[in-house]
This record gives sequence, C-alpha cells and structure tokens, in this order.
Amino acid sequence: MFPYLIVCMLFIIASMFALTGCSNLGEFDQDAIVQQAERYYESKYDAHVEVADVWEDRSYQLFGYRSSGRAFCTMEDGNTVLVDFEEGVLGDNRQQHEIVAAYEEQLREAIQDATQGLEDAGYTVSLVFINSRSPEADGFLEGQISTYTWQKNDDSPEESGSFFFARYTGSNRFFEQEAPRVSLGTPSIDIEISGRDAAYEHGFPMNVPARPSWVDPIDEACATLLPLTDNEPNVRVTVYQEGYRNYTRMEDEPVGVLGELSPFDNMEPTGNWLIVDWIPLGKGVYITSDEPGMRLREGDVMLAEGEGAFSLEELVESGSLDERESRSYHPEAFATYQLEIKEDLFASAPVDVQEKGWFDVNIAYDNTDPAAGLEQLGVTAEELAPSLYTVKINPVSENPEDSEDSSGDATTPDDVPPLDVGIMRTSTLENGFQYTSTALDESEPLLLARV
Repeated sequence: MFPYLIVCMLFIIASMFALTGCSNLGEFDQDAIVQQAERYYESKYDAHVEVADVWEDRSYQLFGYRSSGRAFCTMEDGNTVLVDFEEGVLGDNRQQHEIVAAYEEQLREAIQDATQGLEDAGYTVSLVFINSRSPEADGFLEGQISTYTWQKNDDSPEESGSFFFARYTGSNRFFEQEAPRVSLGTPSIDIEISGRDAAYEHGFPMNVPARPSWVDPIDEACATLLPLTDNEPNVRVTVYQEGYRNYTRMEDEPVGVLGELSPFDNMEPTGNWLIVDWIPLGKGVYITSDEPGMRLREGDVMLAEGEGAFSLEELVESGSLDERESRSYHPEAFATYQLEIKEDLFASAPVDVQEKGWFDVNIAYDNTDPAAGLEQLGVTAEELAPSLYTVKINPVSENPEDSEDSSGDATTPDDVPPLDVGIMRTSTLENGFQYTSTALDESEPLLLARV
C-alpha cells in the first residue's frame, strides 16, 4: 500500500509541474497580440497587412513549456512582427538587410577615419578586421544586431532575424530613434600597426608612453559610434604589433598585443583601455596587467626575496611539480619570492577592481637573464624549464576546523596538500620567456618559487 501512495503522490507532483511549467496561456491574448501587430505594421508602412500566423516564444522545461512572454506574428507578406506581452511591439524584420547594411556602413566609415588618423600620426596600418572579416566586405554584422530566433509552429525549422522598431528611410535620424532599443552586440575590431609606440622587440612592449599615440585616433573613431547605441560603448578594439594578430590568436599568448579597448568597464566615454606594458621586476621576472582600465607602472609591484614561507620539500609534496617526467629538481636553484604591492595601488584602481579586490596579470620569466643568478649557481637555464611557479598556501591546511568533509568531520592538514602550485606554461613567448596568467589579490600576497 505504501509504495502505491508514493506513486500517486509523485503523479500529483508531476501533474502540478506540468500545469505550472506550461505556456502562460492566461497572458497570451492572441487577438490582442494580432491587433497590436497589425496596427503597428500599418502605421509604420502605410499598408494594411494581416497576421497569417502567431507563434508564442516558449522553451521546453521539465514536464512542459514555459513562455518568454513574447509572440512572433508572421504577416501575410512573409515578414515577422515581435510583440512583448507587457511592452507591446518590439519591432519587425522587414527592413533587416538594409538596416544591417546601414549599420555596417557607419562602422566602416568610423574605421576608415581611425585608419586615416593612424596614418596621419605616422603609423602604417597593415590589417583591419571587424568580426574577423574585412570591413570592405558585406555581412560582418550579420546576426549581431537585435537578433531573435523563432519558429512559425512546432513543426517548422528555427528561423532568426534582426528586428527594428523605427522605419528606415536612409536618414541618419533613424539611428537616433533606434538607439534606445537596438542591441548591437559587441563588434570586435582588430588592427595591426607599425610605427612609433608600436615597435617592440618580439612583440614585448616595454617603456610604453603614458598614452601611446595610436590611442587617440581609435578613441575618436569609436566615439562617433556612441550615438548608435544610446551612448553606451559597444565596440571592442584590439591593437596588435604588425604581424602578430594570427600568432597571438592561434597560440593564445599575450605577445604582440599593444592594447585593448573594452566596452564593458566604461570609465571613459568609449570604454576602458588596457595598455600593455611589461614592467621588469628584477631576477628576470616581468609583469603586465591583463585587466582593462588597470595599468601597472614601475614601482606599483616589487619583487622581494621570500622569507621561508614554504620549503622545497613542501613544494614537491604538493605534487604539482611532476608535469614533466624528465624534469629533475635542483635544490641549489631553489629560491622563493613575493610580489609586494604598492600600498595605494588598489585605492586608485577602477571601481570594479576595488570591489572585487583583485585583477588579472601576466607574468613572464627569463631564466637566461644574468640577474636570475643561475650561472653563478652552476645550473644551466635549459635544465630549469619550466622553472618559476606561483604558490598559494592552502588555507585549509592551516585552519582545518574551517572545512569539513562529507561526513561532517573537520579535515586535517594531512587531508589536503599544503600548497596550491601554479606552473609556468611549457610553451614560451616568442622571445623565449616563460609565462603564466594569474591574479594579484589585495589581501593575499602572490608567492613565486624557482626550482
């Protein structure tokens, strides 16, 4: 009897899920949706066109469908009107191709202005891509602007298109009208340049000016695009040293990148610049910020000799040094370092960095540098590859009472490795330096070990 009751209860629960998970039929007033679509279409295009089919935008969830609160209305001329149950008509896709082409032309003109500005500043522009396509080609914003997907009915294939509310007549006033509604996505622009402030050996920028002279022409061009999206930055720009774009993208290495404009942390009108500048810390170690809007200068971070925070034995016991079977340890080369952060560095950082208390950095290491001191120790650089590691002390190993295992018992130091070791990449930058990506934390020092 008891199992039967369980089955009945499960059936009742499933039925309740099915009812609550289904389409919001109470909100979907099909007649009202049709009227809105037809009135909007007639007002916009000066012609009465009836709705031929209506598809409520919905997704399948556990035991049923759930509505998004929108409906796609297929008009008799084959175009589609999108209606939100609360906000009303969001737009239609009748003019999508000419409008997308018009947005592309706006972006194309801005890039031409940037290119001309760079050339006027003495640079040679060897490559420009928008979304990995030439700005001269059509379609580089295809699927990027106010795009939605829908079906005409359950058995129809999925369709997609760009929806716009205002009518486009060729006037630039359209962009002002559409700006509060449009979703431009994030067009990605790549530029390769050569010239002053862009010529660094092996794509390793050092001693970079406070504001490289290639920044302003690109900034000005991006500023002309702001009205397209209601003055919200929407364009990401990456500036490469000539010849490095493909290398950097294929190898996924921080080399040859001179700077990046991020639209997301918009401290400045067009977005936040990440200016890449490798700062020497001594002992063959270099550092650069990898956080848009956050730039490191000489003196912001110092490399100090470690004070025995951990031993070589602890490092080996952590198990993270066994990446290469042929890797042998050289106790005589063992050294520990600590990155010391300038006291007011975080206080002057962008708000988002202050709030999270850390920011991303890249660290490079040249163990052939005489300052690394390997030669004096009788150790060849080739024997230590990789040779520099980031080290974090596992807080659980120090405070076992702060962590419990699945049984509820407190863990002990023996249950966890004492150190969390991050290894340098086995591949190197083009200049032969080892490198790694990590984060600088405001409250936790970054420790390094050479083995």
